[in-house]
Amino acid sequence: MARGVAAQEELSASELHVGPAQSTIAAEDLLRRGTAPAGSEMVMPCAMVVVAHADDETIALGARMERLDGAHFVHVTDGAPRNEEDSRAHGFKSLDDYREARAAELARMFQEAGLQRASSVGLHFRDQEAGLHLTEITRQIAEQVALREPEIIFTHPYEGGHPDHDACAFAVHHAVEMNRARGGRRPLVLEAPFYHAGRTGFEAGRFLRLDGWMPEIAYELSEEERAQKRKLMACFVSQRETLKGFDDAWERFRIAPVYDFTHPPHSGKLLYENYPWGMTSERFCQLAEEAEGELENDAARAL
Repeated sequence: MARGVAAQEELSASELHVGPAQSTIAAEDLLRRGTAPAGSEMVMPCAMVVVAHADDETIALGARMERLDGAHFVHVTDGAPRNEEDSRAHGFKSLDDYREARAAELARMFQEAGLQRASSVGLHFRDQEAGLHLTEITRQIAEQVALREPEIIFTHPYEGGHPDHDACAFAVHHAVEMNRARGGRRPLVLEAPFYHAGRTGFEAGRFLRLDGWMPEIAYELSEEERAQKRKLMACFVSQRETLKGFDDAWERFRIAPVYDFTHPPHSGKLLYENYPWGMTSERFCQLAEEAEGELENDAARAL
């Protein structure tokens, strides 16, 4: 069984993504129950998982995937960049072949994990282009939130690692607020670390440190849990080389802070600016500001 260590700092609701009716004690309870190890007797909250690419859910939650049998999974992109560099590099003759392979790999992971009751939907935005569609992604995720009424949503942190990851973070946070404004439930946003620019140029599996403290829980995986996670990650054959960069010894989660997406997640060069993915920090922040304006207009028209 994994060992969990939660942050013990007392926090005010204003510092967390929680509403006035959702105390920090209740939020931390959802964090513990939502991230409990496989086999735990703790009641699993109604969960939604919103990630950018097939395999992101396994990187974040692979050791406890069986507890998500009743969850709803949303994959924002198709995992196949338009320029076909990835598809050719992985040995596929066409973009369609690569896209189909990635979908088949995800289906295989669901089968291996025993997620017979889990539901899933793909939004089918192009890989590496989610940042160009922030408003539409937010609207579609808000529809899913209203339909499913989850208690918790697992997603990416705003960390500057991949622009699609940051786009998911933007969309989830704004979709939650949109749903609350419409009188719906305000689910608790939980995040797992992926990767960002670190001292060595690439730091995976640890959160970007922010000012102040927030509830965080870290699980050191047992050998059995590590083996299970490796089995699920092995389903993503096309991503084998990429997935080697992720440590399978720990899984970490925290209650998401309230981000300002119109400013970079950290100072200095963001990790994704080192890659030809068509996005810079300055452009993403500008797109975020424009999207927030469009979403505010949506809210005004709804009154």
